[in-house]
Amino acid sequence: GYDACRKLAILSSLMTGRNVDSEKIHTEGITKITTADFDYAKAAGMTIKLLASSKLTEDGSVLAMVAPFLISDSHPLAMVNDVFNAIFVTGNMLGDSMYYGRGAGKLPTASAVVSDVIECARNQGRTIPCLWEAASAKLAEVSETEQSWFVRAKASARAEIEAAFSGRAFQAPGRDGEFGFFTDAMKEKDFNEKYEALGDKVLGRIRLA
Repeated sequence: GYDACRKLAILSSLMTGRNVDSEKIHTEGITKITTADFDYAKAAGMTIKLLASSKLTEDGSVLAMVAPFLISDSHPLAMVNDVFNAIFVTGNMLGDSMYYGRGAGKLPTASAVVSDVIECARNQGRTIPCLWEAASAKLAEVSETEQSWFVRAKASARAEIEAAFSGRAFQAPGRDGEFGFFTDAMKEKDFNEKYEALGDKVLGRIRLA
C-alpha cells in the first residue's frame, strides 16, 4: 500500500542519491491472491509475500515496485510474519544482509510515530539535511523488464498455456480442474499480452522473486 511505497521511495533515494517519487512507483495489492495460490505455492516449496523491491538496472535507472511475489521457503524473507518487517539487501561488496524487527501492528506503529514526533520537536526551527539530491532518479519501465511468472489456469487450457509460454507445468494436491505453470523469464509487456489473450482460461498470476 501507500506506506510500503513511501518506505521504498526513501530506501531507493538513499540507494541512488537522487529523489524517488513514491507516487510513481508501480504498485499492486493482494486482493487477487487466493487460497488456491497458496496451495500451489506450498506444492512448489514456496510462499507468497508482498514485497517492496528496488534495484539498479544496467542503464542506471531504478526498478522499483510493490507487488506480491512467490519466493522460496528457504529465502530469509519467507520467515517474516505477523508484526515483523524486514529489509533484505544485496550489495556488490557486502553480499546478502537482512535487517529484521517489529514494524507493523498498533504498538510498533505507535512507537514509530511518537519517535518521529519527538524528532520534530527536538529540531524545531532547524533544517535536517537529506542524504540525496533534489534531482529525480530515472525509474525503469516495468513493462520493459524481464520477469518469470506463476500462472494458474484451467486444466482444459493446458495445451494453449504451453503454446503461449515456455516453462514447466505442475499440480497442487486437491486442485482438480486446474494446474500451475512457471514461465521462463520474458518481458512483462509480452507476458501481459499473451496472458490477457487467454481470457477466462487463466485464473491468476504472480511474479517469481
